[in-house]
Amino acid sequence: MLDRAMMPGRGRFEMFKTAQDAAEFTTAGNATLTLRSAKTGKRFTYKVRAPKDRNAGQRFVSLLTGADNTSDYTYLGLLTATGEFRMTRASRMASDSLPVVAFGFFAKKVLIEGSLPEALEVRHEGHCGRCGRALTVPESIDRGIGPECIKHVH
Repeated sequence: MLDRAMMPGRGRFEMFKTAQDAAEFTTAGNATLTLRSAKTGKRFTYKVRAPKDRNAGQRFVSLLTGADNTSDYTYLGLLTATGEFRMTRASRMASDSLPVVAFGFFAKKVLIEGSLPEALEVRHEGHCGRCGRALTVPESIDRGIGPECIKHVH
């Protein structure tokens, strides 16, 4: 389930209430998500994309680093099929930078442990995490994945 909330400067965002919904959305193959610390207010927006071979289970993680929220992303690292986030030789940020640490924390807690910490807000912008289409069905908005795409997500 989601809580509809506004975030300054970005428009309407949908907030996940369960770790399972957040995990399925994130690993669906075409997800854009924003993590926000309820403690500090810091937020980061990430793209998590599947390689051309969707069955590989790995995902490429990039961080929004510029003003254009459709193209200004910088590669951070790789999300493995088991949910582990790791840096690669192509990573463009230091492993101790806040955005890298934040995504690593998210991956550990949500993707590996299956819990959604109270202090962590995970949001999407109302687009399917697999195909990127705008979501209109309330149940799909809650999940972050459309009715056709959910058939392909386990």
